[in-house]
Amino acid sequence: MASDREITLGDLWRAIWRGKWVVLATTVIAGLVAFGITYTADTTYSATSKVYLGQATTILGNLASTPGTNPLTAATMLQGDAVVDAVAKETGLTRGQVRARSDVSVPRAPGTTSTGQPAIASIRATTASREESIRLANAYAEAALTSASTGYEAVSSTLEQQVRRLSAEEARLQGRTRRDATADDLARLADVREVLVASELQLARAQQIEAPAIVTLATGASSSARTSNRVRTAITGAIIGFLVGIVIALATSGGLRRGDGTA
Repeated sequence: MASDREITLGDLWRAIWRGKWVVLATTVIAGLVAFGITYTADTTYSATSKVYLGQATTILGNLASTPGTNPLTAATMLQGDAVVDAVAKETGLTRGQVRARSDVSVPRAPGTTSTGQPAIASIRATTASREESIRLANAYAEAALTSASTGYEAVSSTLEQQVRRLSAEEARLQGRTRRDATADDLARLADVREVLVASELQLARAQQIEAPAIVTLATGASSSARTSNRVRTAITGAIIGFLVGIVIALATSGGLRRGDGTA
């Protein structure tokens, strides 16, 4: 009479070992089939470009989150109709083709949870042509830069106008104080200089932190027919075959034979 004890890992291992040739066969066959499929599939080429989306700041210099720079929403914004249409116009593709052949991701920095952090968009274009992939990735990068620069250009223009106005006012007050320095003019000059310094610092911070920029443009494209990709596909197939082999070995073992516990 069979024992009621639970099946152990040892029992499973013995069952798998009895079917080891089945496991080996499915592993090898699946790996070879996967490797062979890589020669029948169409070759594609992938090119990647990267764009720094800028980082909005508050008047106090603290990082501020916006839909266009938040890693959680920036990719969606860059896949909007305005950007896609600009890419389509530049490349001669349709809106649907641009979306089907490109992928935009804005990963968050490892180990961070805050959304108020600088964001870099990675744009990956995949087509059947190496040149087309490079052109699509770079056209998307340029369109993304234009889209990301809209808000920054407005802020930068305002700050530049403010600096020019304050500089002109400072020069005017300096001229007056040289001729006839009154207490009111000196006080006004001190106030203008204080605001001017703050505005110049804010403009410098905007130009250094907030300005979007292209990080890298695609200069080459990787092929799906590369040996490393073929080997990776074969390994994936072999792993799947190995798991299938284990299932078959367990299913055809005629029941798990326990090493002990029989009467």
